[in-house]
Amino acid sequence: MERSVEELLKEKKIYQVINKKLVQAPPDVSVKSAIEVMQENKSGYLVIAENKKIHGIFTETDVVRKILGGSDVDWNLPVSDFMTRDPLVLKPNDSVEKAINLMGDNRFYHVPLVDDEGQLAGVLSVRTLIRFLAEFYPTEVFNLPPNPGQVMQSPEGG
Repeated sequence: MERSVEELLKEKKIYQVINKKLVQAPPDVSVKSAIEVMQENKSGYLVIAENKKIHGIFTETDVVRKILGGSDVDWNLPVSDFMTRDPLVLKPNDSVEKAINLMGDNRFYHVPLVDDEGQLAGVLSVRTLIRFLAEFYPTEVFNLPPNPGQVMQSPEGG
């Protein structure tokens, strides 16, 4: 008997789908250095943590809304002045369904993961979830044209 996608999402745990990559820095790192770390790691987030305790998360959204959207910013200020403090977190043993709901309801692209002691255990990104979900619909996803409204001028698309 084949199970539905909904049933699989309830059963599948976050630790079974996450990417092991974790980009982090201490709270006293400067905004300039934080952005450089994000660029070097090709990351849209930076978990701000010390001794595995999460203080916050600094994301591309924070850069756009709090730094680029503001007046002159001192790039040497600590990233803790601009991060999202006490972010909502998930546990690696939580279901993928719970992660999708949390991220969708709050428009999060990255959610820190903590273990049972509340220590940093990783990050779940929306990109990871999209890749995971694409596995359920490979034919539909892989056969989409680059632009769904695109009309090809020749039969081969070229």
